[in-house]
Formats: sequence, structure tokens, C-alpha cells
Amino acid sequence: MSGWKFGLTWILFVIAGAAVGFAIGWALWKLGLELIGSAVALVGAGIGSFIMLFALMRWSEARENRSGR
Repeated sequence: MSGWKFGLTWILFVIAGAAVGFAIGWALWKLGLELIGSAVALVGAGIGSFIMLFALMRWSEARENRSGR
């Protein structure tokens, strides 16, 4: 995968991971757990983006190994 495609895919994966983490925190917040929901939304967004980044890197390396590069 070329540099700009990898960068664009990375941005999309980070946004997706952050959205999932934020959604979990927002759901907790709506259930009445305001403080813990806010914390989970912030931390979950960051952790979700890192998880998605590492998943993308692992996928990219596996793809390169299969193609024989």
C-alpha cells in the first residue's frame, strides 16, 4: 500500500475507533453515569483509535508478507 493510501486508511481507522469508544461512553452518560461516562468517552476514544491503528498496521504487514514483497 502506498504512503497516501496508508495514511488515508489510518485516518479512517482512527476515526472509527474513536467513534466506538465515544459511543460507549455516551451510552453510559445517558444511563445516568455522567462522570464515568465522560471519562470512558475520552479514554475510550483514545484507546479505540490506538487499537484500530495497530490493527491496520498488522493487516498491512500481513498483506505485504502474503504478496511476497
